[in-house]
Amino acid sequence: MKKAILAVACTSVFSVQAKMNTNFYGYIEGYLEQVEPQQQWAGGTASSQGEVKKKDNPHEFQTPNVTAMVKSTKGKFSSFLNLSAASGEVETRNAWVEMRKSDKLKFRIGKLYRPFGLYNERLDAVPTYIGIEAPELYDSDHLLLTRTTNFMMHGDFYVNGNTLRYAITTGNDERLGGEVPIGADLRYTKITDAGNTFLVGASFYTSGGAAVRTDSNVGGVASWMERDEYTVSGLYTEYLTPKHTFQAAYYQSSHSAVRNLSTINGWDPSSLNDGQRERICGGANWGSCTEADVDYDIVTWYVRYGYTFESNDWGMITPYVQWDYYKNPEMIANKDLGGDNEAGLADDGAFNKQTLGIFFRPENELAIKVDASNHQQEMDGKTVNYAEIRSSFSYIWAL
Repeated sequence: MKKAILAVACTSVFSVQAKMNTNFYGYIEGYLEQVEPQQQWAGGTASSQGEVKKKDNPHEFQTPNVTAMVKSTKGKFSSFLNLSAASGEVETRNAWVEMRKSDKLKFRIGKLYRPFGLYNERLDAVPTYIGIEAPELYDSDHLLLTRTTNFMMHGDFYVNGNTLRYAITTGNDERLGGEVPIGADLRYTKITDAGNTFLVGASFYTSGGAAVRTDSNVGGVASWMERDEYTVSGLYTEYLTPKHTFQAAYYQSSHSAVRNLSTINGWDPSSLNDGQRERICGGANWGSCTEADVDYDIVTWYVRYGYTFESNDWGMITPYVQWDYYKNPEMIANKDLGGDNEAGLADDGAFNKQTLGIFFRPENELAIKVDASNHQQEMDGKTVNYAEIRSSFSYIWAL
């Protein structure tokens, strides 16, 4: 009798496993970058900025993505695991479980990329999109909010073959205490009679009250803030045909924050400029800053376009152009202190980046990209430029 029960139990387990659909896949990316000698601030004092001098940059070989992903579905449940070993240690980028009540109502919990614009959920799919670098609002030095959160309610409504997708998210994010940060994304996708795709969407986020920077979940709060309260909103669009790829977005993030004056007054002024001294220190000498409260806006936008040539002999080639703009009046140049060497160098905290590139896919599993960018900003009242060249080689695998 026990043997019969055991046999039935084993049969039941294997039957359950047989109904589960699991996919195991990932990709590896190699990356090479060379930045030409770049203008930097040097020799500044507590009361005045230094001089703009060029500094050589060594070329860099990187392996920014070594990923393994597992996705499973069974009935109304699905799960996803995204692991990265690019840093030399295994990092969990995503790990979530989802329950589907219907197409219109799904619940996801774990560590997940929030739907926010075109790229936040796509960034780990480097071999699939035009461009090597993500738009500036997704750059780790320029994040408007955390890339990941912990809970999402979302769904799709279908109207005459078109899709309206909504997503509402919340999680630990950067909250100071019991605040409830809320994110929302709404997008409408229309498929034309010719099979082309037109997408338009809007994103919104509020910190829900006081937020602080956390090392485990870096987002919109600057590292020199004691606390911050902020919102992010923006619009985005995408138009796809077999030949054309067009993307554009505009975002603004409004902050009401309190600076940590001990941190700011401990900064080395040698790489800071008079514009930053005026904005952050109220024109006082570095080391004597007294203005803790600050309200400021971050503004960023981008436009991207690619045209695809396809051949049975050599695969697909897509030349592309990009224009990115980013302005953050609170930014500084020192990356070790949480700044960046783009907006942080500018008199007004703004820069433009123009990019030309080629995306070559000889096989479905292989993606080769080469592009060059010009960075443009104001330093000491003059427009300065510097260029960088990048290449990316990525290979997709699946079991």
